[in-house]
Amino acid sequence: MQLLKTGNREGFMVDMTGVQSDGSAEFETLLSEAKSPVHRSIEMNDPEILIATPGASCGGSEFCLPVITPTCVRLALEDLKCFEVVESQFEHCGVTFANAVAIQPSNPAFSVRSGVTVLMGAPKSGLIEVTFKHPVRFVSGLVTSSRRTVLSARDRDGNVITEDELPAPNLAGFNSRIPPNTQLIVKAPNIYQVTFYAFDGQVIVDDFSFGF
Repeated sequence: MQLLKTGNREGFMVDMTGVQSDGSAEFETLLSEAKSPVHRSIEMNDPEILIATPGASCGGSEFCLPVITPTCVRLALEDLKCFEVVESQFEHCGVTFANAVAIQPSNPAFSVRSGVTVLMGAPKSGLIEVTFKHPVRFVSGLVTSSRRTVLSARDRDGNVITEDELPAPNLAGFNSRIPPNTQLIVKAPNIYQVTFYAFDGQVIVDDFSFGF
């Protein structure tokens, strides 16, 4: 475990590829040590932030749910390579992606606040799908989009249980009433899947986080 500094934040980076299903006590200890200041509160009561790094493979390891509640996991998107297709890199944290690519935006309209690497919906424009192995209680991301964007949360059966919305485009330099990197967040018990949908526009997501 090492200290990670990102922008004006710092936290502990924990490589979870070695966490086995019988390692819950060790994992809880790591979480208890991972308290750090952040630039905003993602969930109530200043949750503990676990910064999860991508792994090349799970190596047979299985993510073990912590007992501590709430726990916030922020994915270290900055560790992804530019133009890397993002699917199972964070599977060791119980989360997989579909139709997502890591990019370092060169277009100034897609202003990035907290890092250079973000997720973009591709090859299908305007769509990012995220699936969780275990149910989560909230999902959050900083969104910049060329069109109205909806973050939808679904249960195990695929039913929409809650949504958050960016009601209009928020590209930088286009006189939008909504600033770039606006947080969308959904909160509900038993979230198994979320989608960011920008109605065939271009959408990027930074600071992707979720919690139990």
